[in-house]
Amino acid sequence: MTRKQKYEKGLKKNIGRYYIFRILSKRAYLPLIAIYAVEVANLSLYEIGITIAAAATAQLIIEVPSGYISDKIGHKNALVMGTIITAFAPIAYVVWPSFLGVLLGVVIFFVGVAFHSGTMEAFVHETLLELNREEFIAKVMGRSQSVGLLGNAVIISLVPLSYVVDIRLPFIIGALLLFINVLVMLTLVSPIKTRKKVSELEVVSFTNLVGALHGKHQYSLFLFLGTATAIAHSVPNFREIYFQTSGVKIELFGIILAGTSIIGALMSSLIHKLEIIEAKVYYLIDALILTSLSFAIGATVSPGLGVVVFIVFAAYGRTRMPLLHSYFLKVSPTRKLKATYMSLHAFFASLSTMWVPIFLGYAVSSFGVYVGYRWFGVGMVLLLAVIYFFHSMRIRYAKQQI
Repeated sequence: MTRKQKYEKGLKKNIGRYYIFRILSKRAYLPLIAIYAVEVANLSLYEIGITIAAAATAQLIIEVPSGYISDKIGHKNALVMGTIITAFAPIAYVVWPSFLGVLLGVVIFFVGVAFHSGTMEAFVHETLLELNREEFIAKVMGRSQSVGLLGNAVIISLVPLSYVVDIRLPFIIGALLLFINVLVMLTLVSPIKTRKKVSELEVVSFTNLVGALHGKHQYSLFLFLGTATAIAHSVPNFREIYFQTSGVKIELFGIILAGTSIIGALMSSLIHKLEIIEAKVYYLIDALILTSLSFAIGATVSPGLGVVVFIVFAAYGRTRMPLLHSYFLKVSPTRKLKATYMSLHAFFASLSTMWVPIFLGYAVSSFGVYVGYRWFGVGMVLLLAVIYFFHSMRIRYAKQQI
């Protein structure tokens, strides 16, 4: 086998390793973080909200320079760096069973994720360009999401069962899986020719951000979409507390999340059919789904029904992003602006995640789990309505000036 054949064979294996990455990059101990924080680290629900907001702040700060670092040191090296950082996150829970440990565990993980965000997609795109298979990018991304969710379903249904053996064991297993992911990243084969062609997938400059937002009057729209995404990310953060309050056994947490992943995988294969809906209409439907389900979580009279609503919420929250990205790509006039638009949403989502979980944590702490979720749902739908009304007025005013 010639050197070129070995190189192409290695590139083809990158796709399979990408699927493995999507499985192992998840937190296997996720179902137990909130329970561990409350029962072992003695955190209040408000303090849990603070740790989540701190993680969002750290990710927001590192989001922009991570792209620059990735281009400087190479996408493969950035992926290795990110996976090493995330692998140390669960160790913090074991070493410091306190507010500090939970804070470090959440922040360290999302700092590592910032080096994955966009970088892995850019790396896969480079690989397909090198293999002259760029037209398969959407298929590969969609399949990876389904594989990742199904694989994650198996892991999170089994790992939490070790909690009854030792409360630290799920975090130790989680660390081992993440370190295995490091080894997987080390085996990636870096594409040679196409690096410059796709470097813009990872470039996020404040000049591009400001120019794109100002020119298309998109500040308010991305604030609206970013807040909606922050809701999708924040509501599940108190899921385990809700389950425990509803009398669900801890051993079942992983099985419930596994079911969520399976439903999410099924949704992922169907959600593209919603593309027939006009973008601005879907944005409103999306916000209504997220806020109404948030309210329904606290309004259900049956704990079992509440668990079902949580599953639907989490499954939808995981599958909405490909559709949003599809809309962004359609309205972006140039390839470079497409990357910018993707980054805009991530930027504003991180910005909103700095305060949305604190608001939810305060509501749950002050009024109880059920009433807290109801107030959160009402508050968020009112806020989103105001933001979207402001955005509509800006667009209407801009059209009148033409």
